[in-house]
Amino acid sequence: MKEIITESEVSRRSVLKGAAAGAAVIAAGGLGAATAGSSAASAAGYTVSFGSNNSNPPGPKEDAAWTAAAAAAGITVQLNVVDHNTFQNQINTYLQGTPDNVFDWFAGYRMQFFAQKGLLTPADDVWKVIGKNFTPGFAAASTGLDGKKYLVPTDWYPWAIHYRKSVWKAAGVNPASIKTLADLVNACKTFKSKGLIPIAQADKGGWEAMGVFDIINMRTNGYQFHADLTAGRVKFTDPRVQKTFTNWKAITPYTNKDVLSQSDQTAGTLVLQKKAAMIIMGSFTSGLYTDKADYNDLALIPFPVINPAYGTDSIDAPIDGVLMSNSAKSNLAGSEALMEFIAGTTFSATMQAISPGLYANKNSAVPADPFIQSQVKLVQNTKHVAQFFDRDSRPDFAYPIFSDAIQKFLTGGDSKAIATNLAAQWDALPPV
Repeated sequence: MKEIITESEVSRRSVLKGAAAGAAVIAAGGLGAATAGSSAASAAGYTVSFGSNNSNPPGPKEDAAWTAAAAAAGITVQLNVVDHNTFQNQINTYLQGTPDNVFDWFAGYRMQFFAQKGLLTPADDVWKVIGKNFTPGFAAASTGLDGKKYLVPTDWYPWAIHYRKSVWKAAGVNPASIKTLADLVNACKTFKSKGLIPIAQADKGGWEAMGVFDIINMRTNGYQFHADLTAGRVKFTDPRVQKTFTNWKAITPYTNKDVLSQSDQTAGTLVLQKKAAMIIMGSFTSGLYTDKADYNDLALIPFPVINPAYGTDSIDAPIDGVLMSNSAKSNLAGSEALMEFIAGTTFSATMQAISPGLYANKNSAVPADPFIQSQVKLVQNTKHVAQFFDRDSRPDFAYPIFSDAIQKFLTGGDSKAIATNLAAQWDALPPV
């Protein structure tokens, strides 16, 4: 597997540099065709099918808004919305069947895997138009192993410990004091004594706990081990994997017991409702905070140090985006026009109005609120950026093999037996 992003190649400083210009254009009340995408995107008459996995709130509202903006630019979008987890678990079947022209997906190996299988349409011509609006890191994250561009990146978000400031203050826990894993365990003991669930944990979808595994693994063994493990260059029987599981076991007693029935939404709601003290999740969990007072109470801190050799130098900060399936070849002009539109600042501004976040186009505005700025700062202070386990590894290994293994671990399974089984199942996979 090719390493996609290291050394913070996705330049958050470049994103911030473009923020003022992007904000000024938005404030002026509109965007010209050039910033919307390209001349192709401003031409009327295109109809393009789009596979959306944006099923969780505020996803339907976002889809309605951006497709209306696309229609105003001359592109009619026929939406096919599928439950997020179902979409992920059935993506291989979807792409080999009758997929939509364009669809939601991710950067990393999961994009490269399908490109290698010949299930995607290259977007090199699109990138000739949009390339100037993205940093080299985003361009690299959009490139297949064959050197062709496939992804149009839309947004990104870091994984971290998310919590409500008022809850921690009431419990007498200072977030600045959480420097080590031992500090986190001690904080969990305090929260538990206050009647709180210390850590809200979800894994109903089979992906939610992968981010927890990733961060503990990188804190324990470093970024390169993560890259090697997800690529199969080292085996799960490597003793370092057991160190990761051992460190994870230090905090599992402080999570809710019904992890397999909790989704990212329901577990996040436990934090929102002040029933849980924190959640280790991507910053998209902020979408639950629709009340301004609640949102202003939301904060994050990096997962603490486990091995001083690596400190807090690594993070999962996945990049979302859109791809063209093979069906796009029969509707290429329209599909490329839609890709160019999604790459533009009309799209990001429309989405920002609903869900403030961090968008890949460097001319997109970066909201000034402290929570968004804390995300930028978190990643700027990080040396290595990973894409998330299921995006850095083979999709036919991530689901259902690795996801099932993590669920066994979370429900008390023996970590050594789990690791042995994972190694055997990796070895049984067909060649890529």
